[in-house]
Amino acid sequence: MKRNKSGSPKVKADKKPSLFSRFYKAAHSLRFTVWIYFAIFITSILVLIWVSFVLSLESTYRFQKTADIVDIANDIYSRWEEGFVSSAELGRLAHDNDMCVTIQDRYGLTIYSYDASGDSCYIHDKTTTSTKLAELRALADEAENGCYYTEVESPSYGTNTILFIVRMGSDDKSLAYLFLNSSLEPLESTVNIIKVQMLQVGLLLLVLGFGISIFLSKLISSPIIRITKSAEKLAQGDYNVNFNGRGYTETEKLADTLNYASGEITKVDTMRRDLMANISHDLRTPLTMIRAYAEMVRDLSGNDPEKRNEHLGTIIEESDHLTALVNDIMDLTKLESGANKLSLEVFCVNDRISDIMQRYRLLSERDGYHFYVSTGPEMYSRADVIKFDQVIYNLVNNAVNYSSESKSIYVMAVKTEDGKSIRISITDNGKGIKEELMPLIFDRYYRAEKHKREVVGTGLGLSIVKQIFIAHGFQFGVQSELGVGSSFWFEMPLVKTEDGKQV
Repeated sequence: MKRNKSGSPKVKADKKPSLFSRFYKAAHSLRFTVWIYFAIFITSILVLIWVSFVLSLESTYRFQKTADIVDIANDIYSRWEEGFVSSAELGRLAHDNDMCVTIQDRYGLTIYSYDASGDSCYIHDKTTTSTKLAELRALADEAENGCYYTEVESPSYGTNTILFIVRMGSDDKSLAYLFLNSSLEPLESTVNIIKVQMLQVGLLLLVLGFGISIFLSKLISSPIIRITKSAEKLAQGDYNVNFNGRGYTETEKLADTLNYASGEITKVDTMRRDLMANISHDLRTPLTMIRAYAEMVRDLSGNDPEKRNEHLGTIIEESDHLTALVNDIMDLTKLESGANKLSLEVFCVNDRISDIMQRYRLLSERDGYHFYVSTGPEMYSRADVIKFDQVIYNLVNNAVNYSSESKSIYVMAVKTEDGKSIRISITDNGKGIKEELMPLIFDRYYRAEKHKREVVGTGLGLSIVKQIFIAHGFQFGVQSELGVGSSFWFEMPLVKTEDGKQV
């Protein structure tokens, strides 16, 4: 490593991200994505409005104008058929709709005429001869429904007009021809005006829309950004961080979940530290004693068989304790990881408990413990027999460790009230467990008195028992009363044997 003039090593500074990488990161952010989608949405709406008003204005105008003429023609036709057409009504219709109306009989004589357009009207133009009108009447006669529609230019001004001819009357006496003519106003000036207005309004709406999209994108992404920053602190080891998802139901739910996860991680971290401290303590104590007694054998009792055997016995006991501790840690690790598969088989629970309790006879004779076993009639269940033995051993050892001076332990196995399960309980008459400590009893390496080394076990027994219960799907729990004692219980399914012994 290179050193600077002062002799201290040079440390290369982290390279700043390139402009491309920063742009790529920003472009893939939630805030940018929300903004760009809003911007596309607003732009699409403005383009759609522009096309609708500008490009389709002329075709819409023609369609609406034609529809108005058809409605007026139908109105006049129905009035003519009923014989209630008056000059005043025709004049009002023509004036209100800015069109020319002419009615001729079958000989081409004008019955009624109203000119609303002057020289721009095709019908009333001076250059429109009676021959041309006769041709138009003939076209109406040839039409299937007696109606003829066309667009023609005004002879005087060259403007486009709509011409509509309708044959009216059911017989020769009432036969007449209705001419309707309406000018199609030039739309270029109107379209230009609308274009300017649309351009002004569109630019204003575009700026306003982009501003709103930026505000909304920031509003939507802000709770996620807050949660992300808190998650970064959590990843750095700050377990007291608080996740704030205020703003939306989903982000609030996510924040609550992360706050719960943070609390659980804090508990796990605390348990890990306690575990390491306790394991270190329990490993250091026997190792220290093994070393001390080994040195005593080497230096003092090597030639004294009695003292040497005593010291070697202590070394063996401490070695056994170390072995048990390591085995329990390995068992617990396998159970928690799911690597330890169960080997299920049907067995008699009563016989199994009786066999296990026979092995405590030496402890009863040597230390004065009293074991009261009550199992009732034969009951069968399905479980991993080795794991079942491990559960009974651990629960009984726990009862031995915390029993009072009377040293009485009660082991019971009875049917539940519904007759579907076997309830097994191990009870001591010790000091009991405080209510606030009850949820911690099955925690890894928890002890009611952490400063005291127990008579039997490694401090991992109840945690191993819990994992075995979970693996089997057994119900379990603990009941305790201060000054009276504690009772650990679990329930396992009652099964019927192949020979029908079990009901």
